[in-house]
Amino acid sequence: MDAAKLLQIIMDSDVNIRHSVITDIEGNIISVNHRPGVVNYLSEDETAASLKRAASAWKARKQLSPKIGRGLYAVAAFEKITRITFPLGNDHLIFVSMGSDTTRMDLHEGGQKQIIEHVLNILSRDPTKA
Repeated sequence: MDAAKLLQIIMDSDVNIRHSVITDIEGNIISVNHRPGVVNYLSEDETAASLKRAASAWKARKQLSPKIGRGLYAVAAFEKITRITFPLGNDHLIFVSMGSDTTRMDLHEGGQKQIIEHVLNILSRDPTKA
């Protein structure tokens, strides 16, 4: 699936998602999607550096996979945002951020648990789960 289309499907899955990014395994940005009207807290350079650090941490976790299984996702929670990292195949990562101050507006919009479930279902490519 096209990277931009995948990110749009993820963004459309929940209004509380602020920003989504696909990177290669080194953290180099491939595709980005922002919620309209959302302003980034970090500059482009700060975002790029943050994604490279997160990708490096993911690679370190991946080394443990023979013993504990493959990683499904990782959560980094900050005062203003929560960033969730998902593997996309063996060579790419998806980063999804949600605001920490966002409130739920209806039963189809949610917090961290619902967003994780939405993205895992989208990545499974099982249409009965999406």
